[in-house]
Amino acid sequence: MNKFLVLLIFISSTVLAQIVPDYAKEQRWASFVEDGLMDGDVVWLKNADREFLTILTESESDSSKVAIIMHGLGVHPDWTGVIQPLRLSLTEQGYHTLSIQLPVLANGVDGDQYDDLNGDSDKRIQAAVDYIKSTGKSADLLVAHSKGTSMATHYLASHLKHPFKKFVAVGMNGGSIPYLSAITIPILDLYGTEDIDPVLTTVKQRKAASSHNIKYSQKQIIGDHFFNDQNELLTQTVGDWLK
Repeated sequence: MNKFLVLLIFISSTVLAQIVPDYAKEQRWASFVEDGLMDGDVVWLKNADREFLTILTESESDSSKVAIIMHGLGVHPDWTGVIQPLRLSLTEQGYHTLSIQLPVLANGVDGDQYDDLNGDSDKRIQAAVDYIKSTGKSADLLVAHSKGTSMATHYLASHLKHPFKKFVAVGMNGGSIPYLSAITIPILDLYGTEDIDPVLTTVKQRKAASSHNIKYSQKQIIGDHFFNDQNELLTQTVGDWLK
């Protein structure tokens, strides 16, 4: 077999092996969100040649600050666990909120494969930042939950000129550890007493990776990974930290 053919097979295999988002699943989520949205307005943003859904919710005050909110594994920007409570409560804390649809994979896919989507999620975050800037406002706060925290820290670590002044990470696991050493903005690392093992077993490692950041803090409050039945405590804790 000649070298050219070997190279061609290698390139073809690499392309085929690349992980790409499940756009059909995204569209199903988008239809679900649009049909059931009670608070906020759907705004479609563009990432390359594809659009993705976001939810814009206006602040109750005259503010120029916007919080971008990132959901967890395989769900959507109005998810009732963590995301919806925060995107609504932050409008009472002086923030507009823009909750964005992150790339998703098919059901049952191992969570580690989502790491291959970090480049795609970076582009979506940047599209959201650019949109906010075009409205005359500023992307001041980044809020993420679960797997969304890995995507958020990847963006913050690789876009050192980002506009964010604070970062709230809810249920952050070990996937963020490689990126924390490059982040210097204030971070609230918030997790529950009954959180999942990947969160609870990496508490010390996350703190160690952020040892350079004097504005990094960890806080544990009552709750599971989705803070079921603890929405008020979750939103109050985040609000108190932002003050």
